[in-house]
Amino acid sequence: MTQPALDRDLLARHLRTKLESEGKSIRAASEEIRCSPATLSRMLRGSKAANFPDARNLFRAVAWLGKSITDFEPAASKSSSTLADVEVHLRALPDLSERDKEALVAMVKALHDAAVEARS
Repeated sequence: MTQPALDRDLLARHLRTKLESEGKSIRAASEEIRCSPATLSRMLRGSKAANFPDARNLFRAVAWLGKSITDFEPAASKSSSTLADVEVHLRALPDLSERDKEALVAMVKALHDAAVEARS
């Protein structure tokens, strides 16, 4: 497989956010992704990693995030953001209960949907 062009640091941020929000260890997450803990650790280092995992492991990690590899293209990180990106950040907020995080996510989604409908 060919190595896809992607923003390694953006991928690393999303992986760290999911690990933290779900309270998962690198070992537990790597089992779910189906890669080694060392491979996941390299992905978590982003552009600071000396080498980067192969495409198969990248696609598995991206799928585990519920995203597409195109979400991590270098241009995508600079020019656009999705509602899913906002949700990732809201769920990663420290010092909030899961209930509060769910309420914030629901409010943002409702506001987003209302804005989209108002423009129609």
